[in-house]
Amino acid sequence: MDLKKLAARHGTPLLIIDHAVIKCQYRKLRDHLPRVGLYFAIKANPEPQIIKTLAAMNAGYDVASLQEYRSVIHSVPASEKKDLKTFIYDRIILANTIKPIDTLKKLSNHRLLVTFDNSEELKKIKKYCPDAGLICRIKVANVGSVVELSSKFGVEPGDATRLIESAFSSGLTVEGLSFHVGSQCLNIDNYINALEASASIFEELKSHGHELKLLNIGGGFPVPYDKNAPSFKKLARKLNGEIDRLFPKKIEVVAEPGRFLVAEAGTLVVSIVGKSVRDGKMVYYIDDGVYGTLSGVVFDHIPYHFKSFKKGPAAISAVVGPTCDAFDTISTAESLPELEIGDLLYAENIGAYSNASATNFNGFPKAKILHINT
Repeated sequence: MDLKKLAARHGTPLLIIDHAVIKCQYRKLRDHLPRVGLYFAIKANPEPQIIKTLAAMNAGYDVASLQEYRSVIHSVPASEKKDLKTFIYDRIILANTIKPIDTLKKLSNHRLLVTFDNSEELKKIKKYCPDAGLICRIKVANVGSVVELSSKFGVEPGDATRLIESAFSSGLTVEGLSFHVGSQCLNIDNYINALEASASIFEELKSHGHELKLLNIGGGFPVPYDKNAPSFKKLARKLNGEIDRLFPKKIEVVAEPGRFLVAEAGTLVVSIVGKSVRDGKMVYYIDDGVYGTLSGVVFDHIPYHFKSFKKGPAAISAVVGPTCDAFDTISTAESLPELEIGDLLYAENIGAYSNASATNFNGFPKAKILHINT
């Protein structure tokens, strides 16, 4: 990509999403995890064009809300959902363990897979969406993951059997278990321990006369933002070995990757709109920030780094956003040459949890999104 030409043509801030990378990442998952069905977690980047691209590759979708569900239904081409009921059941998982009653009511006419982790949620599902296929989410360790999820979601493994049996007793159908080891998981042991805990619950339920048929291993597959990310190939080898050891072939295994599919597909180009020296350090003000595409600095805990098109002696500089909030500080330690107002910077690997949580705070527009290689 000639980023400078694209920025000149489309203006900045400009988020470029390369669908060739998304397709490559999907094929990588397919090749290295051949037994695992893939449901794209659209919260990572809900752009309709991404949903459409993955539909052509036979992906499923992990949705968290009625709006995300509708986005999938509206974005997937008609050729991919000729039988709508089959498409919904086979390729959509409502993975949020807590659903508003209104959402359950509106989805009650379509049988789909929904996740739960507590008895109060079971009562709601029984009353408003009783034909759903249920997946019980268990709490597992998130040690070493950049974004921790276990404090908010998942029933304790020791309580899972009781909860699932209560669902069966009330006439509901529980089809399987799910877990999530945390987003951007840097600790492979999280997966191994979660698989062992899940296998124990499968066996316990089987001894009580209930055979589950689905295991959802969530997401968390790491992206190489820096050298700390473990090898995905190594992770996949371990996952494949443990899945085959613990779960017979008749058990369907699926995953909900989000970040892994879209992070490396995104490149952000920004313009410097101001500069000043503060406390002895050069500060560059750019036309995007933590309230915009760089929201992942706050919500996703990812330290994005900038590159310059200019060459020259580098100095430690700060890069801040355009809003009137000092919190809008992206980095205080960027190694950059001396730059001028109007110069461009760019950040890579920013396709996940960026535009998804961007706002128009202070009236600044969100970055324009340019899709290439669709």
